[in-house]
Amino acid sequence: MNTSLSVKWFLGAMAAMALQVLFLRDIAFANVAFCFIYVWGIIKAPMRIATPLLLVVAFFSGWIIDVFYNTHGLHAFGTVLVALLRPTFFRILAPANGYDERSEISLSEMKWLWFFPYVGLMLVSHHLILFLFEASDLAMFGLSLVRAFSSAILGLLVFGLLEFFNRDQ
Repeated sequence: MNTSLSVKWFLGAMAAMALQVLFLRDIAFANVAFCFIYVWGIIKAPMRIATPLLLVVAFFSGWIIDVFYNTHGLHAFGTVLVALLRPTFFRILAPANGYDERSEISLSEMKWLWFFPYVGLMLVSHHLILFLFEASDLAMFGLSLVRAFSSAILGLLVFGLLEFFNRDQ
């Protein structure tokens, strides 16, 4: 794994967590769409990162969010599960000739036909786990689904904008 890419990814993940805790904690659209930008650290992790390392990073990033949101492990569970599912999503979305060793997960390198399904799968998985376990009641099942899918759509829009403004000049 490239050292400069690793440092850039780590600093980006820390910035996303700080942004989540400091600014996005109490923001919701119509009380159904929430922007969980801290998941960006797991989504943008280098392709060749070791899975055990990614699981540790996912746990600690989710745990830090849990501390500030007082959610008792829901975010940690969601991020670890998404980190576990990430290699499966790579296999599902793999191009015919495979991935390049130097590939970076970005809209400019992977193009929208790969990037948005990948981000969508990651966000929908994370948000479904988060909102279904948060409700923990079948009476809230419909609202949990609405929250998960509307938050995933909002996340796709936000992450698409982040990628658009972060593209290589």
